[in-house]
Amino acid sequence: MPTAMQSAIPARRAFTLVELLIVIAIIAILIGLLLPGVQRVREAAARIQCANHLKQIGLAAHVYHDQYDRFPTGGTLWSDPPTYVAGVPAAPPVQNAGWAFQLLPFIEQENLQRDAALVVPTPVPMYFCPARRAPLAIQGRGLIDYASATGTGGSATGSGPYYGVIARNPNRVAINDVTDGLSNTLVIGEKRLNPAQYLIGCWYDDTGAMAGWDNDIVCITTLGLARDGGSTAYQFGSAHPTGMNAVFGDGSVRLVSYDITPITLNALGDRRDGAVVALP
Repeated sequence: MPTAMQSAIPARRAFTLVELLIVIAIIAILIGLLLPGVQRVREAAARIQCANHLKQIGLAAHVYHDQYDRFPTGGTLWSDPPTYVAGVPAAPPVQNAGWAFQLLPFIEQENLQRDAALVVPTPVPMYFCPARRAPLAIQGRGLIDYASATGTGGSATGSGPYYGVIARNPNRVAINDVTDGLSNTLVIGEKRLNPAQYLIGCWYDDTGAMAGWDNDIVCITTLGLARDGGSTAYQFGSAHPTGMNAVFGDGSVRLVSYDITPITLNALGDRRDGAVVALP
């Protein structure tokens, strides 16, 4: 038999369906408000990490210059594998592979550079933008998200002239050759890719980071800059919302807006045209 104390305890009232739906709606609204903020934080973090990758690449290019009195070259066409002489990586102008291969010892990847069997298929994390994809290889070649600038009239298929800081073999550029000033000259930026092909590669994103003078590691500045999408080879582009990260000759990394005109971008990539360029 229930006691008097037990009978005095009121029965708990369950949630009604309407109350439950209201709670669910409030949670959904809160999630909807939070998600854009979370996405913006993730995008900002990816852009900062991408900029840091380019900062390290720019620093490596200067250490390379300190050692060889020249910047690395873009190699010779798309020929791979890289050139070794007596088992040792050759230096330009003998080296067929481009700047991404030549800089490996200066980004703590010297052992990889010396391993002829692994250097081509191994993706290098520093050569990828985290806003796009994790490091990966396609068809036995480690890919890359960054490319050097040709400068005015340049070509990524082998014909000159070569007015960028990184030139095709046998041309080699020293700091004194950058008459526009290191801080005014874009050296390496992000290349444009199609998001649908990030993880499968395509004809202009398949030769890999260890290629020579080719669209995998070289972009033509006259083509301008655009958001990722489409299938335009040799063009600069990015997955970031407002522009691409690029490292300049002085080692600084700047966000180049999608609003930049092809003429301005072309001038930025040219080391000796005398044009005074202001980023938008």
